[in-house]
Amino acid sequence: MALKSTAGKILIATPAIGDGNFEQSVIYMLHHDTEGALGVIINRPSELPVEELLPRWGDLATTPGLVFSGGPVETNGFIGVGRAVGTQPEDVEPVPGTDLVTVDLENDPALTGAHVDRLRIFRGYAGWGAHQLDTELSAGAWFTVASHDGDMWSSDPSGLYEKVLRRQSGDLRWFANAPLDPSQN
Repeated sequence: MALKSTAGKILIATPAIGDGNFEQSVIYMLHHDTEGALGVIINRPSELPVEELLPRWGDLATTPGLVFSGGPVETNGFIGVGRAVGTQPEDVEPVPGTDLVTVDLENDPALTGAHVDRLRIFRGYAGWGAHQLDTELSAGAWFTVASHDGDMWSSDPSGLYEKVLRRQSGDLRWFANAPLDPSQN
């Protein structure tokens, strides 16, 4: 069976996820191929300002200017995701099918700022080994939905779980108001 890449899409944790790290998570997928997958949780802003943890990047960070909890993998590291404008330098990694790029936070922010007009900083990420995400998708742990332009830059990131589910058609809409524990329904 051919791989259906989720890169550029959103994963929404279902009640069947069974992992507290991902409960009600909205994950923007940055990469997905036969070797694995990587995304960042976009609905978990921390209380930590970007300027405190990565002072050089504070001026470029999109409102609310906070570091987001990107996921449980490598939580001592940071990932930058920007919206590309103009010609991109070779050291940025485009997210397939989108205008988003991952930003190398070791670079000079002044140089990067000329190529992105929005930036989110994530501490850690959500990662899956080869075929691991495909197995979880088959088991019903995640809904895969199209992303909208404003999802990454939402001014109310904590409300994204409900917002993204409410804009879906059919049965998916119901999950916006579903209890965390389906047995309590």
